[in-house]
Amino acid sequence: MISRYLILFIIIFTSCTIRRDFTPKPFQNNEQDIQNISSSTLFENGSLIIIRDNWGVPHIFGKKDSDAAFGLAYAHSEDDFQTMHDLLLRARGKYASIYGPGKNKIDASLDYLVGLLKVWETVENQYETLSEETRLLCEGYSDGINYYIEKNPDIEQYIYPVKPQDIVAGFIYKTPFFFDLPIFLSVLYTREPNEIPQSFTIDDKINLITKGSNVFAVSPKLTSDQSTLLAINSHQPWNGDLAWYEAHIYSDEGLNISGGLFPGSPIILVGYNEYLGWGHTVNNPDILDIYELTINPENENQYLFDGQWLDLEKYDVNIAIKGVGKLGISHSEPAFWSVHGPVIKGEKATYAIRYSWENNIKIIEQWYKMNKATNFEEFNNAMSLMALPMFNTGYADKEGNIFYLYNAKLPIRDNSYNWRTVVPGNTSATLWKDFIQYKDLPQIFNPTSGYIQNCNNAPHYTLQKDLQEDKIFYSGFETHNTNRSIRAEELFSNANSITYENFKTMKFDLKYSKESTIAQIINRAIKLMQNEKDSRIKEAVKILENWDLSTDINNSNTTLPIVSFGKFIDTPIQNITEQMIVDNLNAGIEFLYEHHQGINIPWGNVNKLIRGKALLPLSGGPDILRAIYGIKTDNGLLQGIAGDAYMALVKWDKDGAIKSETIHQFGSATTDEKSEHYSDQAYLFSEEKLKETSLDINTIAKSAKSIQIIY
Repeated sequence: MISRYLILFIIIFTSCTIRRDFTPKPFQNNEQDIQNISSSTLFENGSLIIIRDNWGVPHIFGKKDSDAAFGLAYAHSEDDFQTMHDLLLRARGKYASIYGPGKNKIDASLDYLVGLLKVWETVENQYETLSEETRLLCEGYSDGINYYIEKNPDIEQYIYPVKPQDIVAGFIYKTPFFFDLPIFLSVLYTREPNEIPQSFTIDDKINLITKGSNVFAVSPKLTSDQSTLLAINSHQPWNGDLAWYEAHIYSDEGLNISGGLFPGSPIILVGYNEYLGWGHTVNNPDILDIYELTINPENENQYLFDGQWLDLEKYDVNIAIKGVGKLGISHSEPAFWSVHGPVIKGEKATYAIRYSWENNIKIIEQWYKMNKATNFEEFNNAMSLMALPMFNTGYADKEGNIFYLYNAKLPIRDNSYNWRTVVPGNTSATLWKDFIQYKDLPQIFNPTSGYIQNCNNAPHYTLQKDLQEDKIFYSGFETHNTNRSIRAEELFSNANSITYENFKTMKFDLKYSKESTIAQIINRAIKLMQNEKDSRIKEAVKILENWDLSTDINNSNTTLPIVSFGKFIDTPIQNITEQMIVDNLNAGIEFLYEHHQGINIPWGNVNKLIRGKALLPLSGGPDILRAIYGIKTDNGLLQGIAGDAYMALVKWDKDGAIKSETIHQFGSATTDEKSEHYSDQAYLFSEEKLKETSLDINTIAKSAKSIQIIY
């Protein structure tokens, strides 16, 4: 008689295996097999083929979109399974159960966040609202991860089996990081309502996400050969689950797109196909509000709303935390919900959070439609879904069209309240429910200037016109400019007959504008310190006076000002005091003398890309069009950790033929130190060079390094 335990094992095993019926093909990797692959013979031997080019970048060819998603997941797992694994654990709220509470209990806090925000309740309630095509895409992707795990039974993992709902949950979990929700939640526990900041600095969020990106598009009216140009240059951390990965996916159902994506993504997030391309930059729309709740003095779980005491919804978030050895802790933490959304019972007040994306799971579906768009109308229709809660979007296509959109899910609010502060939660007057329509968002199609640029700057600066914040438009549009946006305008507005090489040079521009924040800080520092008698200060003032605001690797006047003042690049100039300038200049001098015995140090000697055995000089810096954000190391270097990362330059000539070049700051093997592709692109990246890419199967096959026929 078969034991009940064996029956249980059979049930579990059969329910865990991937849902595809296929016989894996043997690994193919010889010159004849590679040369025999062509557009006409592509699927003769299977429905899913992965070609790796000379740089190890995967080109995934699937008969169906779901096949391509399967291959993307499998290839990405080969290159970075650990990051994908850990992301899915976080999205499940199970990370601390495997790795412990983390530094300052941050990992356990993020597990609690998953429960507090009802991530899985949203997925379970709304998953079936996704289109069948989107669900099949997510199923294919989850199957690809499972297949990788099955092919590598010795790897340590705690996520098998992965389900398509995990993929959707990953997006719901990650997206709030872009509008700083986790940081806002953390400060609510300890601060008074008047102490809650409107936004956070680079220092506050450098380990979460860097808010910097560039996108440029130039129409045929401004190019020397009537071509259309696009620069996709979204800045991200160089490691972790928000780091870029490059891939090309093709299917017989209409996918043929190359670009950047994050671990856990079944589609391209920024990229280009034969017809069009787009890039995103992080914007800062006011899509999140904080409410102070009035709590019943006789019942701590009731709050006042429109004259009545309402009960807070109370639910438990169960968190498992790994302890020492095999010991673990199962902890149940109460969570609360109001009509506004999640509630934080802080030391100083009780707060509720409302953000405009909390119940929308169609973000994958929108990006999927963008991936398959073949003209502006289809792309615009995809954008009009407004499932993406934010992100400036810059677009170009083979027909010569260029487009900019300030994309945001903007609530329509009662203007009698100051929404830049904590607002009262005791009235329905502050409980917004409607949103600005897509057609009313700031946008421009084929501007007369012949170009669009956005570098995280205010939308009116990109549009070159004022935006009136009337009743419908109260939305907290950002009003600031970055050095990158100022420099882009200086370069593009004075250009005509732009060549592709001109365009590339503009992307890698190395200067701060004379109008930039750092230039203003330098001028103030010179005036403050010019009469100092200390020899080190006098030398520092001379360096500041001689700096031409350039950041090339050989510039000896660059190092001191960036080491001293680079942290202020996103701080309003009026918030930078004289004492802050003095203190930070002295700190910069001390840092450089301690580690370099002087302050007149070539920039490339300090600003470094560090990757395995590679120690490479970098030009550029914070808020430079060639963006590099670094942190100080114990041996006196600035190690790049964010900024320029995956990047693509695309050109459609006047006949619509496409040329593309890309680069990644490290290489395709983003965590495999044993792979030759762990750092092979870093050398090009250091020299501000790009590699040629292609969407054509015949071209790809000729330069293929390996081919895997999966099924």
